[in-house]
Amino acid sequence: MLNKKVSLVAVLLGLTVGELFAGTLSSYSVGDVLLCFRKNGGANDLVVDLGPVSALTNAAPNTRIPVTQYTGAQLATIGTNNLIWSAFTWFDATVTPTSLDWTLFASNPRPSLNTQSSPVLEYKASAQQLAANAMAAVPKGAYDCYVASLYNALSTATAVIEPDNNAATNYADTAQTGQSYSYAIGQSGQGDNFEGDYQGYPENTTPANFTTAGTVQRSDFYMLSPTLHSAQYAGTYLGYFELNTNGVMTYVAYPSVTPATPVIHAITRTNNVTSVVFTTGSSGTYTLRGTNALSGPLANWPAITSAPGTGSTVMLQDTTSVANKFYVISAQ
Repeated sequence: MLNKKVSLVAVLLGLTVGELFAGTLSSYSVGDVLLCFRKNGGANDLVVDLGPVSALTNAAPNTRIPVTQYTGAQLATIGTNNLIWSAFTWFDATVTPTSLDWTLFASNPRPSLNTQSSPVLEYKASAQQLAANAMAAVPKGAYDCYVASLYNALSTATAVIEPDNNAATNYADTAQTGQSYSYAIGQSGQGDNFEGDYQGYPENTTPANFTTAGTVQRSDFYMLSPTLHSAQYAGTYLGYFELNTNGVMTYVAYPSVTPATPVIHAITRTNNVTSVVFTTGSSGTYTLRGTNALSGPLANWPAITSAPGTGSTVMLQDTTSVANKFYVISAQ
């Protein structure tokens, strides 16, 4: 198994960082990461091609990579509250070198914001092949919708809006090998893990008040090389996907375990703009929170704006006519 991982990294390093997020669903390549969104009982799914997984595995530790392949208007067709999402890809032994046979990559929701999830376990190749086959139906289904212009005019080559399998007419299922994301992941009743063929549960779900809660959501990303025998090993941790309350997704590569504690250096006010200057660590998300009533826990203070950790000094601002206000910086 170790040799498989070494070979995989060597092949991925052959792809340059210049290929960052260059994939399209109109010409999907095995190994492109798919970011998918759906909602229980919803009409639509959104399937996004983030390009080669090498863009994520080649990034330096704590690098924050913004996902720009979908728009707010596209995500709005699904809705950000109660949103179900995941990221995944695979290597198919029939089209990639044998050293990559049936290697899987998939997200895994965190039990809490700053706690890494337990790694998904690696399985033997024959088992992971079944999961890869189920995953492979997703880009084919999205392609069916896009090239035929059958469903939603907001679709692009990198982000396709398709009918959920609950829709009255499911064009994504018209091709023999193509399926909507909802159908492939298992909404048909076999469990939300690619019809029970995947050894984990890759989907995360936002709360009903996500857009106003002021807290990001994270899912860890793992590489699962197939085992050579029945023994199971923990997958390799690569980083995490972070969904902001405004619908923006970011990938953080090989993050530090916890963000550094922020230190506020200055608070100034000019007219109706208050500026807060503070130091950050090289990972995590830092949120400016403020209130004019000192009641309740700090974590419940309303979120105003946020910024990623850069390892340097950052300034966040609050535009308000309130003359007396208290501020705190929270690190996540």
